[in-house]
Amino acid sequence: MNHLNFKTGVDSYLSVLIIAMNAFLAVVAVGTLLALVGVL
Repeated sequence: MNHLNFKTGVDSYLSVLIIAMNAFLAVVAVGTLLALVGVL
């Protein structure tokens, strides 16, 4: 039971990490677009 709980914790941590990475990539993409528009 404890092992199962640990696995669930790891899964939730990984899903949060993936969401954070996607948000970071989205911010980087928007920042790059704004920088390109500013240059143009």
